[in-house]
Amino acid sequence: MSENTNEHIDGVTNQTDGTVGTVARCFRAPVKSMQGLWVDSLEFGESAAVGDRAWGLIDDTTGKLMTAKRYGRLLEAGAEDTTITLADGRRIEIDSPTASGALSEWLGRAVTLCRAGEVPDTGYEMTFDPPNDDAEYYEIPTPPGTFLDLAAAHLMSSATLAACAEARGDLNWDVRRFRPNLLIDVADGVGPFGEEAWVGRDLHVGTAVLSVQSPTVRCAMPLRAQPAEGAEPDLQRQRGMFAAMNELNGTHPNHLGIYLQVVRPGTVAVGDPIKLED
Repeated sequence: MSENTNEHIDGVTNQTDGTVGTVARCFRAPVKSMQGLWVDSLEFGESAAVGDRAWGLIDDTTGKLMTAKRYGRLLEAGAEDTTITLADGRRIEIDSPTASGALSEWLGRAVTLCRAGEVPDTGYEMTFDPPNDDAEYYEIPTPPGTFLDLAAAHLMSSATLAACAEARGDLNWDVRRFRPNLLIDVADGVGPFGEEAWVGRDLHVGTAVLSVQSPTVRCAMPLRAQPAEGAEPDLQRQRGMFAAMNELNGTHPNHLGIYLQVVRPGTVAVGDPIKLED
């Protein structure tokens, strides 16, 4: 395989009805940057998947939203809709008045657990390389009323991940590193990075319609270590992944996946076909 895995790839499908793929997995994270839930379906509201990044931690000193882009320890905790489980097994009820105090003790800094939309809009800090003494951070605003990154949802293709793994087998390309809301298996005729050709068009998935906003810019998150998940092994830190993402996507260096916006709310389930609107 060539160094740039998408030199001659487009998003055209061989299917006559416009089907470009099928939903393989659905994911949402009830608390920003903590381990989340692989679910059978997602309910998309007007601005996001219901229950996705519904809560977040605000740093009491800076007033900024805390994410694992800077505070990698957040990935050591897992969140369901009503509880947070820390690495040592302690469980914290999300709506408990003592939740913020318990999380502050765990992190060693004063934080407040907040529901999205109930605090003034704020931003978060990110870097493209794992934190070190020389890391440069950028402040990124969140979409109004949310704790999302830059769009309502994030989609990735299993074909793109497989191509990356083939080209750079020395790195671990487990989808859990990238935390997409939707992982899809593409139809015949759609190759690695083919989803980037759908920018500006609408996808009909289940009862929802989602517009493709842009390729997804990557940051330090996929490089970070993450704990084991059920029968899945833990994920070790991948120091070379940032450079690899720059090398492998010749059209959009350091981009992997696509951002989506909601055109029509609805339900998207594993197994649903994905049709690209003409």
